[in-house]
Amino acid sequence: MRFGTFLPQGWRFDLVGIDPAEQWPTMRGLAQKADAGPWESLWVYDHFHTTPVPSEEATHEAWTLMSAFGASTERIRLGQMCTCMGYRNPAYLAKVAATVDHVSAGRIEMGIGGGWYEHEWRAYGYGFPDVPDRLRMLREGVDIMKQAWTTGTATLDGRYY
Repeated sequence: MRFGTFLPQGWRFDLVGIDPAEQWPTMRGLAQKADAGPWESLWVYDHFHTTPVPSEEATHEAWTLMSAFGASTERIRLGQMCTCMGYRNPAYLAKVAATVDHVSAGRIEMGIGGGWYEHEWRAYGYGFPDVPDRLRMLREGVDIMKQAWTTGTATLDGRYY
C-alpha cells in the first residue's frame, strides 16, 4: 500500500489565520517534512477559489505549487487532485506538466478530470458546459496531451480542440 498526503493551499480554508507572507514558507516546510518522512506523494487541489463557498481567502494555484514543490523537495512524488481539463488549453497544459516533471526530475503524478466547481468556471469566463460536453472535452484534451508527450507534437481536429 502507498500513502500520500494533501498539503494546505487555501482551497478548504486551510490557510486561514496564517499571515499571507508565511503561507508559502508553511507549505514548503510541510512539503519538505513529507519528503523526509514516510509519505510517497503529496497532493494539492486544482481549484482557484475556496469551497464550499467562494471567499476572499487565498487559494494557491496547483501547477505553480507543483513546480515550487518540485524545486524544494527531492524524493516525494507530486500530484494534483485533479486538474480540470477545461481550465487550461490541453497543449499548454501538456507543456506545463512536462516542464514541472522536468523540474522535479520525473516525480509528477498527472491527475485530470472534467471539472465540477461551477463558480470557478464562470468566474474565469469558461462558461459551464454540461457534463457530457465536459467529459468529451476531457477525452479530446487527454488525446492531445498524450500525443504531445509521446511524439512531441499533437494534431487533433476535434469538436472542442
